[in-house]
Amino acid sequence: MARRIFLLALLGIALTATGLTVQGNRYDLVILNGRVLDPESGLDAIRNVGIRAGVIAAVTTEAIIGTATVNARGLVVAPGFIDLHQHSRLAINSVNYSSK
Repeated sequence: MARRIFLLALLGIALTATGLTVQGNRYDLVILNGRVLDPESGLDAIRNVGIRAGVIAAVTTEAIIGTATVNARGLVVAPGFIDLHQHSRLAINSVNYSSK
């Protein structure tokens, strides 16, 4: 019995030291099953994205959990990539033109 308690305590210390605690793997926002495109690394694959404190903390094939979850199946997730290209009939300086 004492050996079992010792081994469990040792396992708990090891998990804490490596950051593999349940709390450590929880994200503020999780985007699941999206097609992640990253032009810098060339990644183009289905992945899960974990965001913590407004920063991308994980891009993985592993199951991850978060406070909020978005299912992006069938959608493209492009972290940090913003395409401002547009085709508008309105002139940029037009009074009627506004961005949202």
